[in-house]
Amino acid sequence: MKIYLIPGLGYDERIFKNLDFQEFNVECINWTEPKQNETLHDFSIRIFENKQNGIENIILIGHSLGGIVSQEIATNYKIEKIILLSSIKSDEENPLHFRILKPLGIYKIFTKELCIRTVKYWGNKHGFETDEDKTLFKSMLSKQTNTYLRWALKELAIWKSPTLPSSTMLIQISGEKDKNFPIKLIDKPNYIIEKGNHIMCYKQPEKINEIILNEIKNGI
Repeated sequence: MKIYLIPGLGYDERIFKNLDFQEFNVECINWTEPKQNETLHDFSIRIFENKQNGIENIILIGHSLGGIVSQEIATNYKIEKIILLSSIKSDEENPLHFRILKPLGIYKIFTKELCIRTVKYWGNKHGFETDEDKTLFKSMLSKQTNTYLRWALKELAIWKSPTLPSSTMLIQISGEKDKNFPIKLIDKPNYIIEKGNHIMCYKQPEKINEIILNEIKNGI
């Protein structure tokens, strides 16, 4: 068995750093630069090339946009289970504030510099409550390019959920206080984390860890 972690938009492996996967074989797939005119589906398939390598049982754990990428991967590769952290399983769960980014062209004005400068104003509502949280966010986002950021926001806005193979189990863990993907739009998540925000896997690792380990061991 192997577990692949896929961070959300603007994040890297550090969003998972407070989780403990014990003895399991875990690897993080960080974001890379998209190719010109590449779709999210094609991007997802590309970053997973050579990751299967004869491994029988693969679990994908995707945070936010990483959960969407996980679903795209599962359309081309044999994936036993997908665990969504602060993510969505259907385009019907995608909120209006993301869906309007493409038709209104709003994604074009987003830059990492703007996000980094303004996190002190919006960070608290999205889980970045302490100076340490905000510093971590700035560090993760600063590694990305504006080309990637705009591309990812555009692809999120137009994403249509794929049909997953019946052999792939999908587990959704949603936060009660998630402002990015509001719980009111999530249709019957498997788990709801009380007071959980969009970065609950970093801020409330004990609760998330217990669920994840149980789900992993259920597949053994």
